[in-house]
Amino acid sequence: MIFTITLGFDEKFALRAVARRGLRTGDEVLVILPRPVDERAERAYQHFSEILYKMFQNLKITRYDIDSRNFMESLIELIRIFNKRRSEKFVLSLSGGFRALIVEVLLAANMLDLDGEVEIEFEDSSSTISFPLKWNRPISLDDVEKKILAEAKNGVASISTLSKKTGLSKATVWRKVKSLEDKGFLERKAKNYTITGLGIAALTQ
Repeated sequence: MIFTITLGFDEKFALRAVARRGLRTGDEVLVILPRPVDERAERAYQHFSEILYKMFQNLKITRYDIDSRNFMESLIELIRIFNKRRSEKFVLSLSGGFRALIVEVLLAANMLDLDGEVEIEFEDSSSTISFPLKWNRPISLDDVEKKILAEAKNGVASISTLSKKTGLSKATVWRKVKSLEDKGFLERKAKNYTITGLGIAALTQ
């Protein structure tokens, strides 16, 4: 796993993110700092890395200083950084640091179609939201997919049930259901499928 953190003047968000997720042997922590680096951000990085090295053995922490003021150069550099690791699963912890840098990190990950999850902690530390990176893709449904989602919205459904209700072959339903599941619109529970919150949102477009 590649744990990517945008770091600002305070390391507490980064430390809590790591504590929530945990790290395993072979994981890498990418710390993205805005360039030029403010002395407060430098202190936050030093404190963060010292604590992590004490907590985890054989941990790899890689730091990158990115000039987010130059949007295109920043984006190209982040794409290069992520592209070297694109076969890995990513966690993007985007709770700290400059807003421009956060947007650039998210955009670079989206452009590379990385596999992973985004996590953001509220400024007052009251809650955390997370979502798969694939949710950043455009919502595009054909008529068959809309029909399947509409039926799944009425309750948990099997491939056989969806086939009967939509009048489509089981092979067609299975292929479409797998695609909808991959996009995050359907969720599998045993042999049945139920619509997700993202699936309901997709039906409203």
